[in-house]
Amino acid sequence: MRIPLQHLRNADGIAAVEFALVAPFLILLLMGTVEFPRAYGISQGLEKAARTMADLISRGSLNSVDDVYAAGAAVTFPYDTSAARIVLTAVGVYAKGQGLVARVCSTAARNDTAPAVDSELGDPIPSEAKAGARYVTAKVTYRYLPVFGIFPGLDQLTFTKTVSWPVRSTGANSLAETVLPGGKACKAT
Repeated sequence: MRIPLQHLRNADGIAAVEFALVAPFLILLLMGTVEFPRAYGISQGLEKAARTMADLISRGSLNSVDDVYAAGAAVTFPYDTSAARIVLTAVGVYAKGQGLVARVCSTAARNDTAPAVDSELGDPIPSEAKAGARYVTAKVTYRYLPVFGIFPGLDQLTFTKTVSWPVRSTGANSLAETVLPGGKACKAT
């Protein structure tokens, strides 16, 4: 059986129609394989940055927080997180009535507003829930900037990572305390 030439010419257009139907889904899939792992990578990088900064300030021998911010940025490389809002806080734990309260002793911030010294932060972290305890927190907030603006909600995605870290005691100084530059040591009571 012979197929007339006119039917063969009509079949050439079928491939174009099939491609036109499938191509948008393939392009969307490609964009998703770029965008979602990138968002996850930035989220994990911000967690590592907060941990790194909290660890560095917990050592107590700090002259400048610029190096701490730089270390946080290095951990998130290759993503540019220079617009991230960072708050570093040295915290003291105090008795309040029958319970305990965490208070800001000294603080530093970049691209954000630092909490006021002596302001209450609420309950202390469980590992430091005793009067006189000291710890630090690093809070990083970053608004995600998508590569492709086609996925709903990603342009409104904001990551906030907060890490609390106990103050390190070194050698003979078993009552180590972190004082951020420009701040003062925690009040005794």
